[in-house]
Amino acid sequence: MSALAWWLIPIGATLLALLWAAWRSRPARQPDAHEAMNERERFRAAMERPLPDRGRWRRPVGSAAPTGQPAGSDAGNPAA
Repeated sequence: MSALAWWLIPIGATLLALLWAAWRSRPARQPDAHEAMNERERFRAAMERPLPDRGRWRRPVGSAAPTGQPAGSDAGNPAA
């Protein structure tokens, strides 16, 4: 009986792997023309938008790690 219990684990894992592989390899559904055009329009609009400004919390030039100080502040600059 204990041998049966030991065989149930790998057999169960194999069956789950086969089900997952079958699910992942199923053919992709055909996109609807209107849905595809809407997705393309959203992508085009996203590509036209400028990148967001990082704001005033920029890393000082030449610094290896962020200091947490606003850009332009003298707290991270020992020469100031």
